[in-house]
This record gives sequence, C-alpha cells and structure tokens, in this order.
Amino acid sequence: MGLMDLVTGKETGGKGWKAKCPNCGKEITLDVERCPHCGVHVKSMFKKKCPKCKELNELDVERCVKCKYDFAAELARAKKTIYVCPICGYRADYYMLRCPACNTRFS
Repeated sequence: MGLMDLVTGKETGGKGWKAKCPNCGKEITLDVERCPHCGVHVKSMFKKKCPKCKELNELDVERCVKCKYDFAAELARAKKTIYVCPICGYRADYYMLRCPACNTRFS
C-alpha cells in the first residue's frame, strides 16, 4: 500500500524514510537526491507502487501517472482517527459518548 510497498524501511520522524542503497548497501534517507556514499540517484532506484493499478511512480509524485490515484488522499485517510464501538462494531470519525447504533454508553 503506497509507501509501504516502496521499501522495507522505517520512518525517521520528519527526516524521511530510511532504506539501504541498492548500489552500495549503506543506509540512506529517501529525501536526498543522491546517495552520499556512492552518488547514485535515489529517485532512479526507488519507486512507489500504486495500490490501484500497480504502476511504479517517482517518489515525489502526488498522483499516479497511469490511473491518477491520489497518494496524498491515501495518506490523509491513513492519519484519520476512527472510533469503533466494541459491542456492535459501529465506526465513526468522531468521538462517541454513546453508540448511535446499539446505544451502548462509553465511560
């Protein structure tokens, strides 16, 4: 799904995603233009896969070049908090004091 198909890297808290350079094997962040160790272009080595059409795209694109899938909207949906009733499973994007479906009260 999006960036997770990109690499098996980890987020570094604002500095970008870390991954191993496929050319030299050293750890790099994907927000740099070139690998600081061997000089290979990072954009040419790493792509993000569209979850809809499976097309490989450049790292910095906001929409898939083939099907126009919106990567920014996917990221916004992933960050959105969803509350789920533990009794009936009702899902809401707002905090519930009482479930609107089964009337369970939350404390």
